[in-house]
This record gives sequence, structure tokens and C-alpha cells, in this order.
Amino acid sequence: MVNEVVTTFLQRLKAVFSVLVFFLLTAVLGWILVFVQPVNAQELRSLNINRNNITVSGLSSGAYMAVQMHTAFSNRIQGAGVVAGGPFYCAQDSLTKALTTCMKPIPIAANPLKPPNGKELATMAREFSNEGKTDPISNLRDDSVYLFSGAKDSIVYTSVMDATQKFYRALGVGNNHIKYIKNIPAGHGFITPDWGKQCSLSQSPFINDCDYDQAGEILKHLLGKLNPPTKNFSGQLIEFKQDKFIQNPRAHGMAQKGYIYIPQACADGEACRLHIALHGCEQSYEDIGDEYYAHTGYNQWADSNNIVVLYPQAHRIRLKNPKGCWDWWGYTNSEYAFKNSVQASAIMKMVDQLSSG
Repeated sequence: MVNEVVTTFLQRLKAVFSVLVFFLLTAVLGWILVFVQPVNAQELRSLNINRNNITVSGLSSGAYMAVQMHTAFSNRIQGAGVVAGGPFYCAQDSLTKALTTCMKPIPIAANPLKPPNGKELATMAREFSNEGKTDPISNLRDDSVYLFSGAKDSIVYTSVMDATQKFYRALGVGNNHIKYIKNIPAGHGFITPDWGKQCSLSQSPFINDCDYDQAGEILKHLLGKLNPPTKNFSGQLIEFKQDKFIQNPRAHGMAQKGYIYIPQACADGEACRLHIALHGCEQSYEDIGDEYYAHTGYNQWADSNNIVVLYPQAHRIRLKNPKGCWDWWGYTNSEYAFKNSVQASAIMKMVDQLSSG
């Protein structure tokens, strides 16, 4: 009798274990289907990229870099998505100004800190354009701009993003071309519909689940009507060497490797658009692995709409850039915001390679 009971128990335990294994395998396979895994380092390919349809977006330091690139290379970049960033040339070669006026302008009686002046920075941008340091500033007028500030962002205040809106308006970008969202109770982070930290937090990996598809909203505003995002990837997430585009990248705040998502249709030679997605501080693969380039939602939209997504990667430099930010205050050199910027020039060389097919 005891043996029969033991045998029955073991049989049931085996059945339960089999079911658990089945669900575990199903979950793993589902994860592989939903989040495409990167292919090891390859040469950056030449693709059939529409050179008149290149856009850029970024979070935090990546947002500042997105505005810099949009302004400096306005002949080639047709729109920008700015998430928790600020206006062009806000820091003006000053780390102190970057950390205060351009991030947390707190009005204290003894030391009143005002937010950036978007109109004054627009005037400076015109002067730089006249000097040839950037492409003609008039190119921005017809471009689309997406702006986002989380209502609970404790790192880059909404008043800084308000200045970014004023900057673009002062340069002639109409209200119908600007989409500004600032009523979502989000912390400092890139916003997704179902991935990341609690919406209101400002914590690593700075990707927040707010039931809002920010990648999709950015791409739709910059590019127009799009097909729904895919659920099954056709393309590949590819790792490439950034030192092909900048000598000794780590010395200039750029990592050895970058990433790119290429839909199968684009790999097969169809005409495709290119979007540059710039992570923020403490968000490169060296800090958070694949969180930004695999889980922000860009790849799902890219796959179903023939969009190649380029994910350049920054690198920490002790003392000069300890959090792995993109240069928006001058740690590389004083030309950081212009066409001959070390980092932006390297990224545009990547664009050149990709669009040479």
C-alpha cells in the first residue's frame, strides 16, 4: 500500500515538473521571439538609405546630443525627438551651468537660478550658422520636433524642456510641427508601454513602464503614418566596431562597440529610412547591457516600417565623463556642439557608411 502511494506521488510530481518545464521553455522561446538578440561584431553595411529622411532622438544627454546634431547637421537630419533634454548650446562649455541652469534651475532667493533662455540660445545658433559652424539654421523651419518632459522628472526639470520648445519656436518651427508632452507622471527615463521601472521613478536603467509607447510616438511624429509595430522580428540586431569611425573612441567618450537594427527588407536592398537613437548617461551597453537598444520599442516599429535604427554608444571617462554621457558641455573640446564635433562627426560617418549603398 505504501509503495502504491509513493509511486502515485512520484508520478504526479513528474507530471507537475513536466508542465513547469513546458511553460518555462515556452516563456524562453517567447522572449527570444519578442526581443531579438544581437549578432556578433560585423562591419557596418552599406544600405539603400533615403538620405533625405534621416531623423534622431535621445534621452537626457542623448536628448542634448540629438538637438546638437539636428542643429549642426540640419542639411541631413530632418527631425528630432527630445526626451528630458534642453536647448542647443545650453551649457556653453561650462559643467557648472550644465548641472544647474540646464538641469535643475532652482529659484532660491540667495542664488536665483533661471531656466535656460531659449530665445537667446536661438540667436546664438543663428550666429554659429552664419559663421559656418553649423548648417543653415533655416533648414529647421519645416522639420518635426517631438518634446517630452516627465511630470515627476527629478533630474531634468520641465522648465528646461520649456526652453527647448522656445528655442525651436524662435527659429521658426511652427506649433503644428512641434509635439510637446508633459502631463504624464513619469520620472527621468525613456517611456515604454510595458517595460522598465515604475513610471514615476528616476532610477537606472532609466527606462520606465508608463503604458505609453514613446518610441512609436516619436517615430510617428517625425516620419508620419506608420504600420503597427511587429510582434515577430524579421531583421537582425547587429554589433559593430565604433573605432572604424573614430580613432581611439574611449579617449573621446565613445565605446568600442555600437549597435544597429536592420529589418530584413532593408538588408535585402529595399529603400529604407534611418533613425539615430541616442541613450542617456549611464545607459550604454557597458552600464545596462541591452536595455536601451533592445527594449525601448524602436525595433518593433522599425521592422514593420523599413526603418534602420542606429544605436551609437558612449563611454565613461574618469573625472571628465564619469557617467558615460554624450558631450553636451565640452568635455571633448570646445567644438562639441558643432559640425566638427568629435562625437557627432563620428556618428555622421556611421550615417555616411550606412547610406552609401
